[in-house]
Amino acid sequence: MRVLIAPDAFHGTLTGEQAAAAIAGGWVRGATGDELVRSAVGEAAATLETAPDEALPDLVVTGEGSLEFRSLRDTALAAVSSTAMARGVPCIVLAGQVHVGPRVAFESGIHGAYAAAADAGSVEASMADPAGTLETLAEGIAAHWGGRRGRTTLRPELLPEARPEPMVPGPRDPGGEGPES
Repeated sequence: MRVLIAPDAFHGTLTGEQAAAAIAGGWVRGATGDELVRSAVGEAAATLETAPDEALPDLVVTGEGSLEFRSLRDTALAAVSSTAMARGVPCIVLAGQVHVGPRVAFESGIHGAYAAAADAGSVEASMADPAGTLETLAEGIAAHWGGRRGRTTLRPELLPEARPEPMVPGPRDPGGEGPES
């Protein structure tokens, strides 16, 4: 399976390149047969958008320090996940912390969001060794996702419909009828 690894910086702890190295280090132990391709998060969406179908990865792994509602709008992570969704490629996020539910994440093109802090037992424990906890998380996630799942085996009916913008909860209008336009 071909895996594109393109995380953003984990602000205050890891650069994007350090996060990619930690994820790749763990992934290779969890799914030894996978082909890993690393990319800067800012370039990954463009790469996914222009790649011919036969060159698409089977899975995209992205991430950042804290996956929040704002992460799903106007960020490099949002561009990667929505482009992956439009191309039919599953996308997962490895983050320090995850503050969005699975439904909202899925509607934004994210098939799984995993928190290093939860895996390490606490935010403090994950911050003590950010690269090590991210690597350990990646190894465990690779054992689940790697080698056997991805674009070629995911049933199309399990993919959300492509949307021009991710759906995230926003401010309500004064009448309480729904999100503002």
